[in-house]
Amino acid sequence: MCQEDCQKGLLTKIKPYAFTLFMKRYGEDKLLDCLEENERKGIVYHREGINGDYDDFDDVEQLINFILKGERSCGR
Repeated sequence: MCQEDCQKGLLTKIKPYAFTLFMKRYGEDKLLDCLEENERKGIVYHREGINGDYDDFDDVEQLINFILKGERSCGR
């Protein structure tokens, strides 16, 4: 709920921070639509424990792009 670009607590981690930025940019409905479409493509939110396909990123913008398009950029 931070109004500014907050990176405290849980938001110091890539996945929660990227998902928060995604919702600020595109809205909650767009996030849910993308997650649903990505699931149809075989992308898994939780594969083992709490880790899944959205956890293998070191760059926030690459993860946001992955959420939007459901495919990895070249070089990954």
